[in-house]
Amino acid sequence: MKRLLSTDFVKDKNLNQSLNFVILGICFGVVFLNVTVGTPIAGLAKELKFGDLLYGIMLAMPVLGGTVQIFASFILEKTKKRKKLFLLSGFINRILWIFVAILPLLISNRTLLFYLIVAVLIFSSIGGAFLNVTFMSWMGDLVPLDIRGRFFSHRSMLSTIVSFISGLAIGKFLDTIPGILGFSIIFGIATLFGLLDIACYLKVHDPPMKNDIEIQESFLNISKKVLSHPAFSKYLIFAVVWSFSLNIAAPYFNLYMIKYLRMSYFEIALYAQLVSNLATVVFVRIWGRMIDRFGNKPVALICTTTVSFLPILWCFTTPQSWLFLVILIQFLAGLFWPGVDLSYNNFALRLSPDENRSMYIAVLNLFVGVIGNAIAYIFGGYIIENISPLISSFLENTVHFHLADYHYLFIFSAILRFVSSRIFLPKIKEEGAYSINELKGILIRRRGSRLIP
Repeated sequence: MKRLLSTDFVKDKNLNQSLNFVILGICFGVVFLNVTVGTPIAGLAKELKFGDLLYGIMLAMPVLGGTVQIFASFILEKTKKRKKLFLLSGFINRILWIFVAILPLLISNRTLLFYLIVAVLIFSSIGGAFLNVTFMSWMGDLVPLDIRGRFFSHRSMLSTIVSFISGLAIGKFLDTIPGILGFSIIFGIATLFGLLDIACYLKVHDPPMKNDIEIQESFLNISKKVLSHPAFSKYLIFAVVWSFSLNIAAPYFNLYMIKYLRMSYFEIALYAQLVSNLATVVFVRIWGRMIDRFGNKPVALICTTTVSFLPILWCFTTPQSWLFLVILIQFLAGLFWPGVDLSYNNFALRLSPDENRSMYIAVLNLFVGVIGNAIAYIFGGYIIENISPLISSFLENTVHFHLADYHYLFIFSAILRFVSSRIFLPKIKEEGAYSINELKGILIRRRGSRLIP
């Protein structure tokens, strides 16, 4: 395990130790995330008989609680108590999930239970707002620019290994112990792993925040400054559109597999998560090295364009025939999504200035959270329950063409992804990044030889 955690490309002993604890933290944290944003939360919503729209609302309300990130970043910049804020907010964010484990066992009124769970998740998301702001600011100062691609790809690789092992275990457990009891146990375990994630940062060095000048400006003026930044503002627009295009459909793939394809939780973990995670383990370091060598933009263009077409493939799956396509989709996702995630996060760190970086991250997360996440979740559920049936009925009556209600949402998501990738992403200016044509030229010249020395 010590060998796996090792970041041998980091020469500074103290920095290496801190980065190893950051990696150890995500190995615990990914178990928490597997449960709280993965198949189990969708399964719990189905078990509690929440419809698609209510499920979207349940996911959206906590995201709206994250709008306090502007306030969180303001406190961070004022106090400079980054580590203390991270630990406190992380504890609040994680410990509240124990109520998601307990409340379904105590309350039978589904309406009351829905509102209580939403309330718990909103308060948890407020802790998450501080957590996100402090983490991005912290990593921006801790991880040197020239190794960020390799470090975050290494971190992603290890978290992926833990993700698919825990995913299989969680899926098998939920199939073995069905019903509310099984979900309660899983959410209780997830809470514990989430707390262990936060505890790892007790050992991480917190370097002094760059530029100790106190903030005298108002929230409004700071937001205007962020929105008018020539490089960051273009990235902000792309991030919002791209996130919206993903999240109108993202939460519903799990429900689609559970409700429409009638896959078991273990089958979802085995054929969806395992295949995707194995591909990620193989390719994530390649994307990290490519980002360090060629920049974020060419990697982002290649990967976002490719994953734009993945929702279309879901439309060809049926309850009787899904295995081959699910494996293909998840392999392609595992191959290209790491490039999307790494470049997305690195853009945020690279294009935000060192001075008051947390404010830039907070404004980014505010817009992405409200528009790209919350509104997208609700709109996706509304499309499935209200728009898709109308389209389906019209097409069946006129041209005798039939698709599942989920399929129309997937097609819409694919179109928006492609538009975001081909129109908004190219507008981002990244100093020193190679163009796609330059990258193609290098690939052609090397023709299968090792790409990165």
